[in-house]
Amino acid sequence: MMFQCFTAILLAALLSLQTACKTTGRSYTTFSPVKYDDALMVGRVVKFGDSGSYMARTNGVSMLPLLTENTVVVVRPITFEELEVGMTVAYKNSDGVRVLHQLIRRASPSAWVAKGLNNTYEDRDYVTRENLLGVLYTVLYNEASRLN
Repeated sequence: MMFQCFTAILLAALLSLQTACKTTGRSYTTFSPVKYDDALMVGRVVKFGDSGSYMARTNGVSMLPLLTENTVVVVRPITFEELEVGMTVAYKNSDGVRVLHQLIRRASPSAWVAKGLNNTYEDRDYVTRENLLGVLYTVLYNEASRLN
């Protein structure tokens, strides 16, 4: 019963986003901002509906301009074999910090090199089968779209 309620909320939110995100005849996309609390509600539905996914909030500036401070994201599990250049992945570095950076190249058959979009340097830790947490699945809220 509770899951059906969450599903109904998710469908309503997705339908409202679909009508708000229209590509015009010009070369840009328009959108309507989503409130932070609404993004969290949708994230909880995605989290419950997709086993293994989790919602997180970003901090830092390493992924600007794609991810701003306090972006609400959903990370989904992915197998190491499915990784590809350009994917934004979550992994735990050697300091125990959860990092969300983009894969830029393969270091070896068992390791990937990652880098923040806004960083001038590559991450010192490789992304491996053992420290991989998942792939960026969706962005639910971004400070750049904040309502005033």
